Amino acid sequence: MFRLAILCLIALLAYRISKVLRRLPVPPGPRGLPVFGSALEIPKECSWLTFAQWAKTYGPIMHVSCMTSSIIVLSSREAIIDLLEKKNAVYSDRPIMTMAGELAGLKRLVAFAPYGQRHREGRKLITGALGPRKAPELHAIQEAKTLVFISRLTESPAEFRTHIRWLVASIVLEATYGITIDSYDDPFLLEVEKSLAEISDVSAPGAYLVDAIPSLKYVPEWFPAASFKRIARETRERSYALEDKLYQAARRQLDRGSATPSFVADLLKHNYDPTQDDHTLYAEVAVMFYGAGADTTVSSILSFFLIMATHPDIQRKAQAEVDSVTSGRLPICSDREDMPYLGAVLKEVHRCNPVLPLALPHYVREEDVYAGYRIPAGSTILPNTWAILHDPELYPHPDEVIPERYYDCSNGDLNPDPQDFAFGYGRRVCPGRTLAEDTLFIVAASVLASFNITSVVPLKGETIEYRGGAISHPDDFACGILPRRST
Repeated sequence: MFRLAILCLIALLAYRISKVLRRLPVPPGPRGLPVFGSALEIPKECSWLTFAQWAKTYGPIMHVSCMTSSIIVLSSREAIIDLLEKKNAVYSDRPIMTMAGELAGLKRLVAFAPYGQRHREGRKLITGALGPRKAPELHAIQEAKTLVFISRLTESPAEFRTHIRWLVASIVLEATYGITIDSYDDPFLLEVEKSLAEISDVSAPGAYLVDAIPSLKYVPEWFPAASFKRIARETRERSYALEDKLYQAARRQLDRGSATPSFVADLLKHNYDPTQDDHTLYAEVAVMFYGAGADTTVSSILSFFLIMATHPDIQRKAQAEVDSVTSGRLPICSDREDMPYLGAVLKEVHRCNPVLPLALPHYVREEDVYAGYRIPAGSTILPNTWAILHDPELYPHPDEVIPERYYDCSNGDLNPDPQDFAFGYGRRVCPGRTLAEDTLFIVAASVLASFNITSVVPLKGETIEYRGGAISHPDDFACGILPRRST
């Protein structure tokens, strides 16, 4: 009888709490259209700018209705810490992304997977492969490839964009699969580039109406206006085929006895008889190394070139620091802690133009209350990283490149490390952060030691803008890359 009374009391309290929650308002946001909400107002490109503009009217916690979907956009550091960090058990899931996750098949990958055992297993494999014990092997690959990159940049500086894409691809593919890529025309690389572009397109928030109306996924591909079904199918088929092709190439090297140390080779060597499920997990995790790190790191390096060309005073200060540490040799990864000014420059690279302006979406598992607002269960949470990194209350003069802003740490509320925002949040923070940061450092330091970057010229229009769906890239530009020994 006593237990029954307790259960009844709990049920009564839960009922009353639910009634109170239902009376609380959701966060403010644009009214949108009847039925459609704001689904038709979210642009396919640069949606982070639209969300940032709306936040000026509706505040840093904003509700955006898209048909049957409820989206909560977070545009403040405080809200992100309070929800995604402090309540990570509730906010660590991924929403059902109909276009990218279901139709294009990306929910199998660690970054898009629901929070659970499979996701944790994948992250554990990645963090093990990129931990301190593996650092010497990874640094050796990064330094060797960067040396070739500097040579190629000297021979044909006008092709710097192609050289950058080759460099990042060659580092990731060798570290992951033991595959050596000699040129940008390599078939592996061309396939990967096309697949990445498609993945970025299908994952862009608000880009496809099927994400707002999930029932559209049942429309046949031949139906008028159903081109999204063809796009999703082609993306899915290409990503699956590429995933298997890369993984099998690494396995064949191991079978022939010609495998160099790599993520896949190490897994297979230490697991002599993996099950088919193991092979599937290994292949899915391996392809994430490239999918998560290649395109984003290319964008960061391009931003570094752009900042150096447009801020010669910053470039000279960074070069002086590199010269004082290296004394005529090329930099190595272990020089990083001795180059604090360059480290501050790279923080500004992450802050001014974050490669993921909107972090990958989170999902609320259960009803929550925050700042007097109701956060409905099942809502998609979009952290607007771009808005945070351009908040003048956090970063005074946010549109200016000021590496020195990170020198004064006396006020903990000003100029926090942008890298704490640029790589995601809570239990979904990017496990490949170390690899990306080390690659950006060794490339930046080596370029500064070898070249002067000058004379930016936009190749599209009169200015250089940042565009993209999920990943932000600068418009094409040309710049002078002059060997320092000749100046």
